[in-house]
Amino acid sequence: MQAQINQYIITGIVIGAVVFLFLAGLVVYFVIAYQNRQNLNEKEKENMQFAFEQEILKTEMEVKEQTLQTIATDLHDNIGQLLSLTHATLSSINLQDQPKSEQKIATALNFVNTSVKDLRQLAKLLHAENLLQQGLVKAIEQEVNWLEKTGQFDIQFLNHLEKELPISSNKSLFIFRLIQETISNIIKHAEANKISIEIGLSNKLFYCKVIDDGKGFDITKIAEQKDRGLGISNMKKRAALIGGKLDINSCPNEGTTIYIEVPYENE
Repeated sequence: MQAQINQYIITGIVIGAVVFLFLAGLVVYFVIAYQNRQNLNEKEKENMQFAFEQEILKTEMEVKEQTLQTIATDLHDNIGQLLSLTHATLSSINLQDQPKSEQKIATALNFVNTSVKDLRQLAKLLHAENLLQQGLVKAIEQEVNWLEKTGQFDIQFLNHLEKELPISSNKSLFIFRLIQETISNIIKHAEANKISIEIGLSNKLFYCKVIDDGKGFDITKIAEQKDRGLGISNMKKRAALIGGKLDINSCPNEGTTIYIEVPYENE
C-alpha cells in the first residue's frame, strides 16, 4: 500500500515537473518571440525612417534641378533677349543725332534695369530652400509669378490663405515639389492655354487644386506610358509619405485636374 502511494507521489512529481518545464519553455518561447518581434519592428522603423530621409534628399535635389532649369530658361528667353535688344539699341546710336541718341540710351537703360530686376528674381529662385524657409505659400507664389512671367498661359491664382501655415519643413518641401512637378507636366504635356491654381484650407487639410484646359489623357491607359505612369505613381507615393493624397481627374480633350491635400500642424 505504501509503495503504491509512493508511486503516486513520484508520478505526480514527474507530471508536475513536466508541466512546469513545459510552461517555463512556453514562457521563454513567447519572451523570445516578443523580443524578436520588437527587434523586427525597430528594424522596420529604421528602414522606413531611412527611406523617408532618402526621399527627402531626392526631393531636395529635384527641386534644385527644376529651379536651375527655370533659371536657364529665363536667362535664355528673357534676360538674353533683353541684353540683345540693349546691344542692338546701343549699336544703332548716331552721336550726331543727339535727340535720337538720348532716346535710344534711355531705352537701353530701361532694358538694363529690367534685366537687373529679372536677375534679382532669379537669385531668389536659386535658393529654393531659403524660399521655403520664408514659407510654403511664399514659395508657391514665387512659382506662380514665374509661370505668369513666361507669358505662355493665362494664369488664375486663388490664394485663400491669409498667413503662412504651421507646416513642417519636410512637408513643405514635398508639397512644393508636387506643385512644381504638376506645373512642369502641364508645360511639357498638356498643350494648355489656361491654368488655374487654388490653395487653401479645408477641414484642417491644406489643399492645392491645379486645373488646366489642355488635351487631357485617359487615366486608365497612363500606366502604359512608362515615364508618365511612373511619374504619377511617384507623386502619389510622396503625398502618402506625408499623410496626404493626390487625386487626378482627366479625360482626352477635356483637360486635367490635380488635387493635393495634406494635414497641417495646427499649433
